[in-house]
Amino acid sequence: MVELHAGCRRGDVPSGAARAHTLVAVSRILRFSRVLAAAAAAGALALLFLAPAEIHVWVDARGVTHATNEPADAPASARAPGELRTLWGDERFGPRLARERGATSSEEDRVFRALRDALVDLQRGDTPHALARLHAVLRIDASRPEAHFYLALIEGRRGHFDAAEAHLRAFLSVAGDGYDEWRASAQRRLAQLDDERALADEAAGELRLVALRHPDFAVEADAALLAAGGTEYAATVTRLLDDARAHVGSALGVWPEQPLGVVLYGRASYARANAHRFSFQTVGFFDGRIHVVSAAYPGGELRGLLVHETTHALFKLQAGDDRPYWLNEGLAVLLERSALQRPALARSEESQLRAALAAGEWLPLRRLAPSFTGLADGEARLAYAISTAAAEWLVRNTTPAERAELLRSLGRGVDVDAALRAATGVDTDGLDAAVQREIVGGRVAASALE
Repeated sequence: MVELHAGCRRGDVPSGAARAHTLVAVSRILRFSRVLAAAAAAGALALLFLAPAEIHVWVDARGVTHATNEPADAPASARAPGELRTLWGDERFGPRLARERGATSSEEDRVFRALRDALVDLQRGDTPHALARLHAVLRIDASRPEAHFYLALIEGRRGHFDAAEAHLRAFLSVAGDGYDEWRASAQRRLAQLDDERALADEAAGELRLVALRHPDFAVEADAALLAAGGTEYAATVTRLLDDARAHVGSALGVWPEQPLGVVLYGRASYARANAHRFSFQTVGFFDGRIHVVSAAYPGGELRGLLVHETTHALFKLQAGDDRPYWLNEGLAVLLERSALQRPALARSEESQLRAALAAGEWLPLRRLAPSFTGLADGEARLAYAISTAAAEWLVRNTTPAERAELLRSLGRGVDVDAALRAATGVDTDGLDAAVQREIVGGRVAASALE
């Protein structure tokens, strides 16, 4: 057994109870932080949170939510492009995006604006536009270091390791003075690529799980992850688990009475171990324990998955059920995004909600309470946006203690409307109406947990 030493105490911990529940992976949008806005206003842009690998989400006829990071593995109806999800590191950067010396004013302005706008797109989660802008920069100036650096990060997090390596090497070959911090990161990531390739190799050896001792989680990790990431991996996992527990517990006002089970896999090992469970490729699921794919050098993606599934676990433990489904899913998405310092709703989601109201296509919360069963792809995306908006309204208008009592009331068998009225003063229909009024009024939802 490997011990995790970040304030952990000794002792074995039991695993969680078994219950099948598919991982919900939803689109996430990175926010503009106050620092980002200040840097942009000063003519310099700091890359604080780098966009996370391409993910596709859909809900099948049974109402089960599926996620994949390989477009070809999703059904044809579910292949609309998703956004980047972090599977390769999570460091924050402070180097400024500055204008190149010696360039003509018009040329440099074009390049600078394209780089700036690409980072804006990444912060919004608009990866296709960001990629287009970065490639446009290289067509103007093939030696622009920042474009190669950002493209390497994007491709690495999508699992396109050859492309990531090519851009990292290109960056190192053209980066001059003033890129020391960037160069150190590029060299470190280049050295990590072989580890990530090995974890994704289908010819990798059999899965061997190693128990990691933690006071609040019963953790097992793929031995290959520990071999690649070493003590750094164990320390990162400790931090992410502690963060997930603290974030979810403080937001919901409840804490698990027993340690939660978590199993961490390399990409190839996960696929082999769980291929029998699903007819499609996933990045994780919850069956009473949290099962997720991890990079050897994990970051935001793993943090998000752990927060999301910990939310589902606490909801189930307190409410005794997955319902109301809109609240369960909405809280999981909201807490995941807030943990990653992203807004509750992306601009595209707010536009989608306004369009649904204008077209009379709004999905009432009562319709979403039992499950998302029977929803088409577009309706499923709308259901997630509505659920997240409703959860954000609820969190903004309640205290953690009130949220905790809401969940406990559901666990005691109290009617959903009665539990909502006690916590918020409105029932399901009243909460639905309040969210609609704010959408019509043009309110842009920030994180309710800031």
